[in-house]
Amino acid sequence: MKNRSIITITFVTCLLIFMTSCHKELLEPIPESVLTTTNAFNTAKDINLGVIGIYSGLQSKVQKDYLLMEMTSDNMYAEYYATEPGLAEVEVLEVSSENNILNNFWKMSYNGIFRANSILSNIDQPSSYGPGEKEQYTGEAKFLRALFYFDLTRIFGDVPLVTEALSVIEAEKVGRSPQTEVLNLVVSDLKDAIDKLPAPSNIESGRASKAAAMALLGKVYIHMEDWANAKTYFGQVVNDFDYELVFEFKDLFSLETENNSEAIYSVNFIEGTNGQGITYNFAPLGGIYGVLSNGSRVGRPTWDLHQLYEPGDQRFDVTISETQLTANSKPGDEPIWYPYVNKYIVPIAGSSSGLDLPILRLGDIILLYAESLYKTNDKEAALKQLNRIRTRAFENDNHDYALSDIASEQEFMDLLLLERRLELAFENQRWFDLVRTGRFTSKLTQFETEYNPGSGNAEIQKINVQPYMKYFPIPYEQIQLSAPGVLTQNEGY
Repeated sequence: MKNRSIITITFVTCLLIFMTSCHKELLEPIPESVLTTTNAFNTAKDINLGVIGIYSGLQSKVQKDYLLMEMTSDNMYAEYYATEPGLAEVEVLEVSSENNILNNFWKMSYNGIFRANSILSNIDQPSSYGPGEKEQYTGEAKFLRALFYFDLTRIFGDVPLVTEALSVIEAEKVGRSPQTEVLNLVVSDLKDAIDKLPAPSNIESGRASKAAAMALLGKVYIHMEDWANAKTYFGQVVNDFDYELVFEFKDLFSLETENNSEAIYSVNFIEGTNGQGITYNFAPLGGIYGVLSNGSRVGRPTWDLHQLYEPGDQRFDVTISETQLTANSKPGDEPIWYPYVNKYIVPIAGSSSGLDLPILRLGDIILLYAESLYKTNDKEAALKQLNRIRTRAFENDNHDYALSDIASEQEFMDLLLLERRLELAFENQRWFDLVRTGRFTSKLTQFETEYNPGSGNAEIQKINVQPYMKYFPIPYEQIQLSAPGVLTQNEGY
């Protein structure tokens, strides 16, 4: 049984606190009437419930992030019968501004941002707080706002930068700010969050800690190619806290061990009303007992990813599960390979799983730490961090790399990105890794998707990838809801 007060607050409670508008105006602003001191945020308890409302918004968003962060990569391809509107276009990067997946991502992100802005605009309303409460709530709101903005700007590039609660009329006049300004706010928010948030040992599970803000700030600096600052913050996360790699990779994705020594920040769920739907989306379609047919109902692992795992790598069985089914289930017919994403599968969880979804974990941070170390010419230390992940994967050091194996920075980055792909498959990192390193155009032009063991061949996905596709189009609905000419479209769309 999970002892998490933050998650026991239902989404209905969050709606009562925020009275989220049903309007479709730009950025989904919160009605002004809710922001008065007579209606909300009179006490520290009100502020706390409001902060929980931001987490609730993140719960909604992260369940769909894979559609833009994994389905767009060479890790996953769409199941033939998947019914998610707009998925077929997203999968091959032929995305129009009317795509529903993009519009939903935009709206959920700004919903979270406006909830955070509401807290920050009203943080001084209560006359009293308990020790450290005001600082913690401020830090949480800034951490979450930074997280929403970081994802938004990596998906869309320049986006509207809003830091206070706005009326509908004010919101309609907000144009796009340069990505540099957005990232500057993200950095500022995270630095303030680091100053104000408690250490991991002094905060409830499911809430952001000082270490979480440090880890996220390090990732922002990696995106900005500020290797020195990235190394500093990653070094603090890796060395100054009690995080450790779990020995069994499967323990990262188990209900019994989800609060493990590697989890820096995860979005919490409880099976049922407050559960997540990724388990349902990735679970195999039904078949006869003992035989699973047709892989998952939304996205399948690519053969391109599958064949990269070496024998003895314990991550494979945790990441990908395979079934083979003879055609029409008749013996002797040609076998067909139907894999599915296994990381988030929880038996008998139905469509609302209680498995937490990791946002920041030590394995991810160690690999980025290795990257920042190498980029700052500390090659031996970089390789040591990379090999920590290799050793855990194989449960021995027989597969570790030596400096003599790596002749150049290019070769190191090849090995590092391969390791990140194997370690973090389906954890919403692959698309961003390809884009930030300038490899998405070459890697996504052609790759193998579905494999047929009978013929020994795999289907080839070919995409006409163009450099402008590193950012997705601004949703048409949002352009229409803004004042004429205010919200401009991205190049190429």
